[in-house]
Amino acid sequence: MSLKKERPLQLEVLVNSHGPHEQVRVREPFCGLQRLGADCRLHRYPFLLPKAVRPHSLVIWQRPRPESWEKQLDILRWIRDRGSLLLIEWDDHPALFPEEIQNALQSISMAPLRLCHGLHTSSDLLAKELRKLQPITYVIPNAIWRVPPLNLDKHLKRKERFRIFIGNQNREHEHKQLASKLREWCLDEKDIQVVVVGDSSLASSLPKESIEEHPLLNYQKYRKVMRSCLIALLPLDDSLPNNCKTPIKWMEAAAESVAVVAGPGLYGDVMVGNSNGLLISNLNELIPQARYLKHNLNQRIAMIYSAYKIVEKSFSLRPLLASRLELYTSIWQQRKELDEILINRFPEVSSGLPFSI
Repeated sequence: MSLKKERPLQLEVLVNSHGPHEQVRVREPFCGLQRLGADCRLHRYPFLLPKAVRPHSLVIWQRPRPESWEKQLDILRWIRDRGSLLLIEWDDHPALFPEEIQNALQSISMAPLRLCHGLHTSSDLLAKELRKLQPITYVIPNAIWRVPPLNLDKHLKRKERFRIFIGNQNREHEHKQLASKLREWCLDEKDIQVVVVGDSSLASSLPKESIEEHPLLNYQKYRKVMRSCLIALLPLDDSLPNNCKTPIKWMEAAAESVAVVAGPGLYGDVMVGNSNGLLISNLNELIPQARYLKHNLNQRIAMIYSAYKIVEKSFSLRPLLASRLELYTSIWQQRKELDEILINRFPEVSSGLPFSI
């Protein structure tokens, strides 16, 4: 490829879904790239593609809404004809979506995952699964932007009730398994307060005097509520789709000096030997282990300190931004080769116009 036609990297980020995950996975990383001087624009849904996508751009589209195969094909053709690449940001195993979305994706032959130049995800295991649909899949690990100072005093000098955080999205099945033992704990120990974010059915199953309930929160408020707690409960069934997630909630809890009791599978990669949290083998153990950790201050403090240092060193977003920008630059420099791979897989993507590099 001739360097005479080399074009500078332009990033156009299309954000479809909103919530805490958007802030962590999309907004904070790309705002960080803007601070590094990258030519990067973010667009929230609804957006008009002609205004959102400049010619000769690397387009990163966060989880497109299910459309027809033909519609996805038309969008890809339009992006390609403008000399741009389409990279889809996809951060969950499709089996974890609501049934109607799973059915919609299947009915269009998984078009968003296949009709693109590549995928962008944060889990090695998920990337392995997605490569069955899209061989060009890149992995950029999740990390967190803000790691506030370590706060052990809230544990050592506690004067208020013992606050337990439960703020897991789409985990109603696991929460139901905890409800009975959690209710028993509330009745046995009047000094605990269960802080529930986003799961009204769980909150309604527990004694009112033991509950502080919140709706789904924006990211800043979510972190503030978590910061006010001492233990976070992270139940998660040990299954392939769940293990394709990233341990972002453990990172957030560690950053906010909150001890973690977590379900099997996913969290085993970061919670090694129970040195930075309590890892259970099945969900029936979660509440008994949380009760144990409540009454063992020294072990709780040691776990929090260890987890905090790991997150501070290895999961802070700032040091990872340069390598992220290097990857995007490398992808852009390989755009001709990536487009050829796409056309070989799906010749119908070509509108007859040459790809303008």
